[in-house]
Amino acid sequence: MKSVLLSIVLLICCPWSYAQEAIRPAEHLTRERTYHVDHYRLAVNVDPHTKTCFGETSIKLVLLRPMISELKFDAADLHVRRVTLGNTELEFHTIDETLSVTLDKIYGFNDTLTVNIAYSVTAPKKGLYFTAPDSGYADKQLQAWTQGEPEDNHFWFPCYDFPNDKATSEMIVTVADNFTAISNGTLLNVKKDLESHTATYHWYESKPHASYLISLIVGTYVEVKDSWGTVPLSYYVYPHQKNDAMRSFSNTPKMMEFYSGKIGYAYPWEKYAQTVVQDFIYGGEENVSATTLTDGTIHDSRAHLDYNSDGLVAHELAHMWWGDLLTCRDWSHAWLNEGFATFFENQFTEYHLGKDDGAKENADNQLSVRNADAGRHRRPTVCDRYIHPMDLFDSHIYAKGAVTLNMLKDVLGDELFWKAVNYYVHKFAFQNVETNDFKIAVEEATGYNLSWFFDEWLYKAGYPEFQVASNWDRSTNMLNLNVRQTQTIDSLTGIFTMPVNIEFWVNNAPEVHRVWVSQKEQTFSFPAYQQPQNIIFDKGSRVLKKIDFQKSRDEWIYQLLHAEDGVDRSAAIDELSWIADSEKVTEALKKAAIDDPFWDVRRNAVWALGDAKKTDVSDVLVMAYGDRDARVRIAAVTSLGNCRGDRVIKTLQHAFEGDSSFGVAAAALKSLVQVDSLNRKSYCKKALTQSSFHEIIRSTALQLLAQVGDEDALGTVYAHTQYGIDRNIRIQSINLLVSKWGDREDVISRLMTMVDDPSIHVRRAIVAALGNTHNPRVLQTLQSIVEHEPDARTVSEAREAIEKIQQTQSDKNH
Repeated sequence: MKSVLLSIVLLICCPWSYAQEAIRPAEHLTRERTYHVDHYRLAVNVDPHTKTCFGETSIKLVLLRPMISELKFDAADLHVRRVTLGNTELEFHTIDETLSVTLDKIYGFNDTLTVNIAYSVTAPKKGLYFTAPDSGYADKQLQAWTQGEPEDNHFWFPCYDFPNDKATSEMIVTVADNFTAISNGTLLNVKKDLESHTATYHWYESKPHASYLISLIVGTYVEVKDSWGTVPLSYYVYPHQKNDAMRSFSNTPKMMEFYSGKIGYAYPWEKYAQTVVQDFIYGGEENVSATTLTDGTIHDSRAHLDYNSDGLVAHELAHMWWGDLLTCRDWSHAWLNEGFATFFENQFTEYHLGKDDGAKENADNQLSVRNADAGRHRRPTVCDRYIHPMDLFDSHIYAKGAVTLNMLKDVLGDELFWKAVNYYVHKFAFQNVETNDFKIAVEEATGYNLSWFFDEWLYKAGYPEFQVASNWDRSTNMLNLNVRQTQTIDSLTGIFTMPVNIEFWVNNAPEVHRVWVSQKEQTFSFPAYQQPQNIIFDKGSRVLKKIDFQKSRDEWIYQLLHAEDGVDRSAAIDELSWIADSEKVTEALKKAAIDDPFWDVRRNAVWALGDAKKTDVSDVLVMAYGDRDARVRIAAVTSLGNCRGDRVIKTLQHAFEGDSSFGVAAAALKSLVQVDSLNRKSYCKKALTQSSFHEIIRSTALQLLAQVGDEDALGTVYAHTQYGIDRNIRIQSINLLVSKWGDREDVISRLMTMVDDPSIHVRRAIVAALGNTHNPRVLQTLQSIVEHEPDARTVSEAREAIEKIQQTQSDKNH
């Protein structure tokens, strides 16, 4: 025992701190290259049964330097059998992830060479993934699919695996003839061999693209055909999903029309395919002309009440311009891919669903940015310091990029903004770009100097924190608005310069004034012949910010009932929710809950009413349960959990047993166990028999059983962590184990046995769970994950879990 404890102490005191020091993020510069790849030609056989890929990759390249006698390609864990240049065999060797090829003589710049590399690979650790039925999941699809971003394609074929080079490509892939093979570009032909029962698919992508966008999918599919103008659209789904496919993809032509018109550059590729795959490690990936999506995006009509695929489809389609047509030169500028795609996803939401939905989505992105900026990984959007490129793929580039583009549109105005976007895309089509290219393009298109904007929002971090105070001067009939910026000033954050729209009402007539905030403290004055009934600083919440603006109850009520923008009405509810028991506030919230035209305002009003402690609001909550929008009904039945009475129970029972929405049924279950707690276990037992989209009902039942905390509940949760159970339920059960019983040694042991689970999503959940135990016993397991896990996100999360536990132990020791 003593030696075990000593080992733990030594691990905490020595190797861990050394490991953390060794992995401090380093500066990453754009990769230098000695050649430009002109074309990739892959001629391979892929067998999902044996998890093998073998064949030949031909790389046609043009040398960029004189006196070249050796070429280096990215190739990890490949068994290279032969390398040739024409009929000449070349010497080669591999070290780590580099294939070095010695040329037959010295070549100079502008020489064009075609190097042929014959190789094979079996079950690579990343890049090419295989799924198959097994004892736990007999219905699993037999598939092979690739995922190249950021730099993983070299794990299944040799290439130059960095985004700052573009080439055309073709895929000649032979598979069993019961499979479909899907790749980039145009399908030139399919040749079937009756003797070998194989089919060879020949795909050709004629336009240049980065190597990480080359993709291949092999599986059993049906093709659902669609079109946008002359562009063929294909939706590849499993045979049993055929009737549900259009529910997820039917808006694709509308998105193409919108993007092509707004950008001013028609969809640039030969076709557009969307293919679903099993166990995809992301939601989607924008492989050029052939997006890969999680099969979880396909859903039936009942699930459609709670979920739709438009956001995912719109995001990945936008990448066909932003990321594929124009590609970041290196990953420090990845926001030019992801931020633009998130922005255009937001723009389509506004176009398709309306101004309020678009503004709500933008506000959600702003919240995500504020949360990310508050963390210890606070950084600028453009950042060249990271351990692995995937470390950058978070809210700092997705949400921050979208929010920044929305603010730029507000600064320039719609006409100039879209003129600049059009100029930028035409100037750099099929090229690599970095942030300064975008800045210069916007400046050339508009004539503005935007160094200040790019500096404060992209090259630095943070956002303004405004303290606003108003005063109406009766003697001068002037409204004075004092604005102070109170954010902490440091090397990453300064004083911000931004235009802000100020709206105020006098005698029920709104006025909007645009001011430029640019100093630590400023006062703005406006003529107003009466005391304004309400003032909104930053109408429509266009600026990323925090704000402290003390207003009276009546002003907030006026804003709730009169503001034009849904986000401003919701902001009023946030303030009024603290005094929901006030009769005047309750009446205003009731009106908003039933009559407001925007679903999110109705929902927020229902949430606020549910927080009322002294006022019986059950009648209006029952009425809100009749809302046409399932999101409002979820809020209503959740809030009813704070009420009592037979009518409440009957409403919740109806919602649980008969509502068309899975989300409403799950929320009603939560409330039922509050208002009818004696029947908690019987409700949960019934819920555990009910299937639902992403297993939301069963997951909710497990959560409610875990609250009991007894051995029976623990046994039930344990049982639902088993391999073979739906992944969503397993992840929920893992989270419940650590949140309720995380201090138990047997629970920790159980979690530690799951670190090698085949599912990347389950492994990530296990890493988070181990970190949340705060137990030094799990440190060695987490370090093993850091050293051996192929998924970069999981490795990063394991490092963070180690740091969390170390910090907890350090705090205890001090």
